[in-house]
Amino acid sequence: MNTSGRTPPGFDDLVVPEGGEDYTELTTRLAREIVARQLTVPAIIFLESIKPLSFLGNQMLIFANPVISLVVSSGDYYRFVRMLENRENIEKLILAIEEENSLNAAMRRDLKAAGRSGRRSIFRRFRRGGEPHDSGKKEVDGVGQQGDHQNTGD
Repeated sequence: MNTSGRTPPGFDDLVVPEGGEDYTELTTRLAREIVARQLTVPAIIFLESIKPLSFLGNQMLIFANPVISLVVSSGDYYRFVRMLENRENIEKLILAIEEENSLNAAMRRDLKAAGRSGRRSIFRRFRRGGEPHDSGKKEVDGVGQQGDHQNTGD
C-alpha cells in the first residue's frame, strides 16, 4: 500500500473501470498493424504460446510499469495490459489478426488480377507474325517436329 498518499503516474489507468471493457477497437488496430508489417505468423505463434500465461504477463507488465512509463505514455498500453488479464481477449486478438490477414490477401489478389488484365505481354510481338499465338492450332510440316517447339535436330 502506498503510504505517501500519492499514486504513481499511470496507476489510475491500470485500475479496471466498472463493468466490462470493450477491446474491439484496440484488437482491430493491433491486428491491422501486425498484418501491415507482415508479422502475421510470428504474432499468432507468439500469442498462442503465451495464452496460458496471459495473466502472468499482465502482472509482469504492471510490475514493469514504472520503467515502461518512461518510454510509453499512451493510454493504449494500459488498455493492452488490462486486455491481457483474460485469455479470451488473446483469442479475440488472434481471430482479428487472421481476419485482417485474409482481407489483406484478398485485396492483394484483386489488385494483382486487375493489374494483369490491363497489361499486354512483351513477348507478343515476337510471336509468329506479331499475332497472338493460337494454341488451338498446331503447325506441322512433317519434318521431324514433335509437339509445338521441340526440334529433334535432324
